[in-house]
Amino acid sequence: MIPGRSAPKEEFEPKATGSGEGEERVSVVNFEDGQCKRVRPYLDSYLNNELLVETNREVRTHLEICEACSRSLEDRARLKVQLKRAVMRDYAPAALREHIGLDLRRSRRFSFNTFSLAFAAAAAIVVIAVAAFFTSSPSRQALSLQAEVAPGDVTGQVLKIGFDDHVFCAIDHQLANKQFTPEQMSERLGPEYAGLVALVKERMPRDYAVVVGHRCHYQGREFVHLIMRNQNDVVSLVITRKNGEAFPTDGVAAIVQAAGGPIYQASWANQQVDGWETRDHLIFVVSNETKDTIRQIASTLALPVRDFLARLES
Repeated sequence: MIPGRSAPKEEFEPKATGSGEGEERVSVVNFEDGQCKRVRPYLDSYLNNELLVETNREVRTHLEICEACSRSLEDRARLKVQLKRAVMRDYAPAALREHIGLDLRRSRRFSFNTFSLAFAAAAAIVVIAVAAFFTSSPSRQALSLQAEVAPGDVTGQVLKIGFDDHVFCAIDHQLANKQFTPEQMSERLGPEYAGLVALVKERMPRDYAVVVGHRCHYQGREFVHLIMRNQNDVVSLVITRKNGEAFPTDGVAAIVQAAGGPIYQASWANQQVDGWETRDHLIFVVSNETKDTIRQIASTLALPVRDFLARLES
């Protein structure tokens, strides 16, 4: 039973009070209002199927006989759907999503009443506005460097995926100028991909340092992105899951037949792009380095990165 729940509603005769003749005051006891007050804080948890079995049964029984609380539940369900649709239309960055999730988990300690529901709706609108800001600004604006690809150039269309994320993240957002700590890189890459930092560090030329490791999003797609830097040049290792894309199966356009498969190359706006693939992933090395240098770096990374991703795919 819900704590403090009132007994079933009973009929009461009005009682006359007062000392003067004809002076009468009617006392009315309304148990149903009190019952609603006790049930309504449970409605959001009921909607999310978070109540204990006994409490869930009590709420359901009350909803069967209370039209007002049933309407309140329907309003909450409708609001939940509308907010979900609104948020799904706009993509918030990972850090913002984590912060929102933490706030929501904390809020579960408290009961929702009418005021808190309105407050949650207002907060959600703010979140949507912030998400819209993030998605309508750099990720949807024109990149500072553009890759022109012919419609029939399948290899170029695939390589452009890695090129665009490198320009978006390392150049336009200037992450190539950042320096993450190993702890920050491990946290932002997550347990699946954190091991890439040591793997890449061991195989890059000695004058390069791994300065950034994180997951980023461009045009609704998630990337695993490592940025390496020396005094003059920047190299990105960009990895993303396939979404129907693949390099040509004949391998004719490949510039290197490295261990484990072909490597493809293109060049746009003074940036060199080398790419290869696994069963589920596309991998790119992008840089302003010379074509031969990037070819050597890609050839060195190709097999160990393939093996690393193959373990995730198995």
